[in-house]
Amino acid sequence: MIKNSSSNVKQRLYEVNILRAMAALAVILVHTTAVSIFSETAGETTRLLFSLINRSLKFTTPTFIFISGVILFYNYHDRPIKYLSFWHKRLKSVLVPYFLWTIVYYYYFIYKGYENFSFDYFLDKLLHADMVYNLYFVLIITQFYLLFGIFRYVFTKFNSHLVILAFFIANVVFMKYVYFEYIDRFFMQYIFFFAFGCYFAKNYECMREKISRYKFLLGSVYLALCLLYTYQFYTDNFAVSFFGSFAVNMIWLIFSVFAILFYFYLADYLDKKNSGILRETLLKISDSSYYIYLAHPLMLYIAQDIAVDLAVPSTTINFLLMLLIVSCTVIPASYVYKSKKGYVRRLVKRFIRL
Repeated sequence: MIKNSSSNVKQRLYEVNILRAMAALAVILVHTTAVSIFSETAGETTRLLFSLINRSLKFTTPTFIFISGVILFYNYHDRPIKYLSFWHKRLKSVLVPYFLWTIVYYYYFIYKGYENFSFDYFLDKLLHADMVYNLYFVLIITQFYLLFGIFRYVFTKFNSHLVILAFFIANVVFMKYVYFEYIDRFFMQYIFFFAFGCYFAKNYECMREKISRYKFLLGSVYLALCLLYTYQFYTDNFAVSFFGSFAVNMIWLIFSVFAILFYFYLADYLDKKNSGILRETLLKISDSSYYIYLAHPLMLYIAQDIAVDLAVPSTTINFLLMLLIVSCTVIPASYVYKSKKGYVRRLVKRFIRL
């Protein structure tokens, strides 16, 4: 059953917010290690180690989608939705920052001499969420916001266990038989994870109890899948690959499910222990996670330039330098912006009235 389902007052799901913070930090590590993996100075052992870190944390996009399903179903499962205002609120909060950051990245590429200004090019990149490698998530989550009413209907009207099984099968069949350009930003590629979030919210306390009971099994399976996922990734990029595209998709799907469950347990553990500064810091990171997601590639580009200028011969030191630069700028800046955004808006409105 969903927590507090008999009341209109919703508790904040602190453990889910901590999970979101973990995913936001994992995104930074995934993209920073990716630079090191393909660095010309990386030796085989270093490349393998960074591949292991990279693949072990490559649960981020499914986790963000899962969390969206949890939060939306938890908040709206038992009350009517005015869909126009529902869509307006969420799409505005997602698409306006996305539009502004697309401009920022395009300006940066023009400034660096990588691109020349072209409105058609900009529009194409904007519509396909293709200006920077991480922006595809915006298109995915926008689709799920628009489709949420369907998920809400089927999970409230039918047996949730059968519904989640149907979504899993649909996701697998889609990955097996369908391919087209930009498939990585089409909702069907991720439909199970959003549905899993809705299922999780509907059966929240039951899922929470089972995760706690089987935590050691979940941890063991997660670690085993980390090794398999790393092996698949490493052979695909640096050796002879034994995996077809469907096998790669299935490894990613199953790995992501167990990663979500494992990190949910860690988040729930931290919340229950009420671990002081760490818990509060993660909750603050969660609140600003979308801005961290949007902004971190820009600082990573700048950090790469700094590393090149310093000409440090060590891949590991370069990685630590880039990670330090990105983390120490993007995380605090995103938090300050999120916490002061309302104040800035009020100042702008006052200025306009003058």
